[in-house]
Amino acid sequence: MENIKNITNKILKMAKREQSLREKLLKTKSEEDFQMVKDVDKINRKEFKKIFKEIGYISSEYGNEVQLAAFLIVQHMPKEDTSFMKQYLSLMKDDLGNINPLNYAQLVDRVRIYEGKNQLYGTQFTSIEGKKDTYKLHKIFSQEKVDFRRKEIGLEPLKQYLAKISRERNITILR
Repeated sequence: MENIKNITNKILKMAKREQSLREKLLKTKSEEDFQMVKDVDKINRKEFKKIFKEIGYISSEYGNEVQLAAFLIVQHMPKEDTSFMKQYLSLMKDDLGNINPLNYAQLVDRVRIYEGKNQLYGTQFTSIEGKKDTYKLHKIFSQEKVDFRRKEIGLEPLKQYLAKISRERNITILR
């Protein structure tokens, strides 16, 4: 077994690379950068699954930064990896007191969308073609109960969250 320090450094490096490529893609929106993101995600996915098989869930005992890096790698897996994402999600749920609840909500919503269901927490939106910096919120299951679900896991009301995301990213999110 590879030592834990090497493994955590590897996870951090993988996430840092994919995040910098995603940031570049957001600026350029080029096909070349999109392909680079896909290629790095594929490499990360394969490597992360090996790590997961060896040491299991990346909990807060590895440090919050490593835990976030692991989440980002799992969050960016494609639809065909939904079963792995669900497995990781169940471990996150068991560890909800030690993780950022937004990460949990984002993965729940991503998996539900991949399964053709409406999201629960309102964390997922998609760009609207032809409208620069404008996004549409994916449909939410029992919309009237979304703020209750969000509060249950420690998140602010959806309206506040969307306003914050819109300000931070300088985008418009349509409901």
